[in-house]
Amino acid sequence: MTKKNLICGISIIIFLLCSVLGQAQSKQISKSFPVFNMQLTGGGTFSSSSVKKGEPAMIIYFSPTCDHCQNFITAIIKDIQSFKNYQIILVTYVAINEVKKFEEDYHLDKYKNIIAGSEGTEFKVRYFYNVSTFPFTAVYNKNLTLASVYRQTPAIDQLKKLQ
Repeated sequence: MTKKNLICGISIIIFLLCSVLGQAQSKQISKSFPVFNMQLTGGGTFSSSSVKKGEPAMIIYFSPTCDHCQNFITAIIKDIQSFKNYQIILVTYVAINEVKKFEEDYHLDKYKNIIAGSEGTEFKVRYFYNVSTFPFTAVYNKNLTLASVYRQTPAIDQLKKLQ
């Protein structure tokens, strides 16, 4: 193989790789609610079928050690009255003991509309949304139809406008 053929072959591989990655990044997110299961810190499970119909929902894919996630949850809790009608579902892939610590640190048990859990290595939620950064937020209306997606931390005022 000549040097010119090798360079051409590498160029084609790079182009194809970029095309595939670009398609994955631009993949349209379904307007429907994702199907998932997650383990809760109390030993139970929560699934997409547990989400109440007739109430809006917010799915936040997070990591308990992510500074942006911590700041985002702090902001939501600070303005929790604005989100009292929302089902706020915090989903992660990390071990349940880390989720428990996060729940304790932010006193999430005080908020009946916030639930946190781990989907483990199933990654159904992560793959459904093609999550690549934390926190990722998907907001659903009361019919559980997708209203908005945020791949970076949304401003609390942006979320309040969706109500």
